[in-house]
Amino acid sequence: MKVISQKIPFLLAGTIFVVLLSLISNSSALAIPYNTSSTNLKTCLGKPTPNSDWSDCKLKFSNLAFKDLSGINLSGADLRGAKLYDTNFTGANLTGANLSGANLNYANLSGANLQGANLQNINFYHANLSYADLQNTNLKDSRFAGTNFQSANLSGLDLSYTSSINGIFQDAILEGTNLTGAELLGADFSDANLKGTIFKNADLTGGILAGANLSAADVGGLDYSGVDLSCTGHPICG
Repeated sequence: MKVISQKIPFLLAGTIFVVLLSLISNSSALAIPYNTSSTNLKTCLGKPTPNSDWSDCKLKFSNLAFKDLSGINLSGADLRGAKLYDTNFTGANLTGANLSGANLNYANLSGANLQGANLQNINFYHANLSYADLQNTNLKDSRFAGTNFQSANLSGLDLSYTSSINGIFQDAILEGTNLTGAELLGADFSDANLKGTIFKNADLTGGILAGANLSAADVGGLDYSGVDLSCTGHPICG
């Protein structure tokens, strides 16, 4: 009986190890509480996959470049400094996530929910943010060269002094958005909602405002040289 009783702990340990391995290989994250006394973040094991739940996971500096993470739930996750180059986040839930300093060049965030996310100091070079919801996001010091914001919701955001050369804002909602001093050369705002948008001292040289609604927009100091001004709602529109 002694021999049997001594073997039992080893058998239990082996069983636990096998169970852990199977959980880690599963598509969902295995969450281990992370410093729960001061934050709700979790250390999550496994590999992020499409439509999986990685909410509140600690993923700082992780490398998720070129991954298909469409439909994933990353709400509240810490993705600071993460490598997200050409990652597919189509339809993803990133509400309240912290992506400060992440690399999102060529990333596909079409239809993603980014409400309340921290998007500071990010290079969105040729990223796809069409139909994305960016309300209440922090975009300070971020760059948007060639970024696609078609039909995205950017209402009320502070985008002052940002650079969005050749940006695509067709049908986008920028009601009350602050674009003071923004570099918008060649940007396309066709059919966009620009009610109350602040364009003070911005540069829209060579851009497009065709069909856009500029009711109550502030265009003081705006450089609109060579801009298609077939817009509505404002004296500058022809």
